[in-house]
Formats: sequence, C-alpha cells, structure tokens
Amino acid sequence: MKGLEDWDVVMRPRWIMAPHESAILDANAKALGADMDELMMTAAEHLANALDGAPRPIWILCGPGNNGGDGFRLAGMLEECYVISTHQTQKTTVAQRARDDYEREIYTIDNLPTKTPSTIVDCLLGAGSYGKPRGDILRLMESIPGRPQVLACDMPTGCGSGVSFNAFRTVTFEAPKSNMIDSQGRLLPEVGDLFVAPVGWPEEALDPGPGDLLRYPHPTTNQVKGDRGRVMIVGGGPYHGAPLLAGMAAARMGVDLVHVAMPINAAQKAKWPSGLIYEKIDDEDIITDVTSLVKRCFAGRGVQSIVIGPGIGDDIATIGAVKMLIKSTPNIPKVIDADAIKALDGWPPELIGVVTPHQKELQNWVGDIGAVPKLIENSGEKRVVIRTGPEDLIIGSAGRGGIGKGGNPRMAMGGTGDLLAGCIGGLLGLGLSPWAASRLAVHLMRVAGDFAGKEIGPGIVADDIPPYLSRALITGPVLLHPPEEEVPSSS
Repeated sequence: MKGLEDWDVVMRPRWIMAPHESAILDANAKALGADMDELMMTAAEHLANALDGAPRPIWILCGPGNNGGDGFRLAGMLEECYVISTHQTQKTTVAQRARDDYEREIYTIDNLPTKTPSTIVDCLLGAGSYGKPRGDILRLMESIPGRPQVLACDMPTGCGSGVSFNAFRTVTFEAPKSNMIDSQGRLLPEVGDLFVAPVGWPEEALDPGPGDLLRYPHPTTNQVKGDRGRVMIVGGGPYHGAPLLAGMAAARMGVDLVHVAMPINAAQKAKWPSGLIYEKIDDEDIITDVTSLVKRCFAGRGVQSIVIGPGIGDDIATIGAVKMLIKSTPNIPKVIDADAIKALDGWPPELIGVVTPHQKELQNWVGDIGAVPKLIENSGEKRVVIRTGPEDLIIGSAGRGGIGKGGNPRMAMGGTGDLLAGCIGGLLGLGLSPWAASRLAVHLMRVAGDFAGKEIGPGIVADDIPPYLSRALITGPVLLHPPEEEVPSSS
C-alpha cells in the first residue's frame, strides 16, 4: 500500500476551479489561520508586477467584493493611478479594510477622472460572478473613454457572457477558473495572456474544510415537500442496521424524503426510525430483483439519488441485481458502497456518482489507487472515488482532490462508512455534484464525530452520530444564512 506522501501528485495539483470554489478555498484558508489581508496584498503585488511598463494614466475599477479590495490594495502601491468604485462600501471586511486604508480620492461613475486612461485594471467582479454585467457595473464599463488596454484581476468582468472586457492579460489566483475556458478546453479570447499567481493559501486549504459549507443549498421559504429531493437507500439482507444508518445520515442532510429498500425479513428485524420510509420489495432474504425499484425511481417525481450497498451482502444474485440497477437508472447520481462495489467492472459508463471503498475494497476493485485517475478522467465533477480510512482520500477528475483529516479517532468504529455513504447520498439528492457532495460529506463526518465525542465520550456508537451531522451543517462561514454571491445582478 502506498502512503499518502506518494500521492501528492494525485491530490495536490491545482484543478480548473468552478467559479465559486475560490471563495470556498479562501474560507478554508482563513479557518487554517491564513492572514486574509496578507493574501490580498500578495494578490495586489502580482497585479502590480503585471502592470510593469503599462502606459499611464491607469484607472483601477473596483467592484463591491474582494476583487475591489485587490484593486484598492493595488492603488496603494502605485504613484499614478485613479480609483473608480461602483459602490460606497465593500461587501467583505477584508475588502473594506483595503478601502479604508486607501487615502487618495475615490471616483464614482458620475464623477470620472478627467484624464483619459491608457490602461484599465478590471477589479469589478471576481471569479464567482456569472452572466452578463448589469446595473452600475455595466454602466461603468460603458463609460470608459478611449480604447485603453485592460488588465483583468482574477478574470475579465463578464467573461464568457458576450458582454465583457477584452483583457490583454489576466492575473488569476491559485488556479484557472472554469468560466474562462470554452467547451474544448481553450481559453476564451477575452482572457488574453493568462498568468496563474499564488496568493499563499496553505496547502491544506485544498482539503475539505468549513469553506465547503458554502456549497450547501439552503432552504427557501416557498419550498414544498419534495423540492429538496428524495433519496433511495438500497441495501440490507444479511445486515439490517447498515441501510438504516445510511438513511438517517441522508435525512440529516436536509433532504425531504428518504426511502429504504431492503428484503422483507431484514425489514421485519429492523427498528425503523420515524423519519425513514420503508420501500417494500418482494425479495425475502437477499436482494435479487430490482424491477420494482427501477419503476419506483422513475414514478412521479422519481428519486434524485440512490445509495447502493450498505449491508447488502455479496451473494452472486445480489451482485447481478446491483449491476442491473446501475444500468437501468443511468441519469440518477449514486453512491456505491460496501459489497456493492463488487458489482463494478472498472467504472460503468452509466454511473454518475461516488464510489467509497476502504483500502481492501479498492485493491479488489482496481488493484491500486494509482489506477483511479485514469478510471475517472474527463468526467468533470461527475465521478469521484473516496478511499476511506483514518484519512479519507478524495480523488476527482483533472487533478481534483483532497484529504479528510482530523476528527474523533473513535469514528473508526463500524457503521461510519454507512453514515458517510448516506451523507453523500443526501447531498446528491439536494442537487450537489458528486465532487461537491464528497468534499462536504467528508468534512461533516469529521466535525460530527468531534461533537459527539465531546458530548458523549469514547463510548459513542454509530447511531449517536446523525443528529450531530445536522449540527455540523451550521458550523462554519455560512451558519444558517445563504452565502452572498458576487454576481453582476447585485451591482
């Protein structure tokens, strides 16, 4: 078995990040003790270096978020520049500090500098923005006189929307962003020359952490039952507790409905929690016929995710039934766990989701962890493998990765794998991608284990954990409130 140190090449490269991931990893960095003011200063220094030799005058356009904060820090480093801000204040404390530290005049859309710019620094909207610029952001873009060259901070405002600045150069931070790349993997022309600049994230910021709570889709006031998804847990037979643990964990993710399908004799032995729905099947002792489950998956509003494997056993007929279920439900994301992994021959083309083997299951499945990246290549966020253990290895496509560390060592007990599978299934049911669900679930499990250990002690058992999973969802940068997104429509 290879150690973690041998797999930095798998886990540590900077993947092409989704627009919102910069904020997630920034939050992880802050939780790890990174000085956010220092990171913003470093970003500004990279912008200053990219301006070397640029013609003057320079206008720095500052939006309301951290991109604007980068602009204010940059302005403090330059002797000859003009700052134009779209808003009276900044949205974040670190950006507001940068604004407060800037001692020269701040211009507005209605009070532009009199000197026509030769160079524009676009610090209006960061990587988290999407769609066409609107409001004051668009009005400022349309008010720029002449034909200045543009340096973009992180990404050009409006990139890919058809209404954007065309930069001669873009300085992006830590990794390229997916919304500056077309469907063929080429940089969009408005990006210009791309320079990827490190700002000083700790390496551990790439691992699952409290910032991943920003991925969580918060309830809204107009939702009705079913809007937040339905999860199907398929397992049991030899063991009846495992699928119930997975179901309880899925329910604690905030999904609306959780159905558990297990053979009749196992279901009769089980002590059913009131929040789970028994999905009756005809099999008595082991799962062999999934015909009714396939029909259930597509009836009415269907199911939004399936967890297959907890307590299911490895009878040859059961393994065949698992293969049929995967093949017959190709568009429903799944978690493949425990003995159900034996139904996989490589990665079935129909499978969207997450496979959660421990080390021995991984060896039996593909032989070695080194085979995983090839198995899931070119799948974006749709295929993920989590090698579970004292440190969970999360492997996604194109360099995506992370290591789940810490937590309560007592979580090595039986049943925690079922809980993890249920967490992922619940998050998939809420609409998260397999990649996002995997990262958040790994983080939540470790936080919940810490909570349970502190309140219950070393005698905790798997049944104790689900309520703490719900509590773990409100510990982090978002708490009970939806994250503020830096979008053009907010300007």
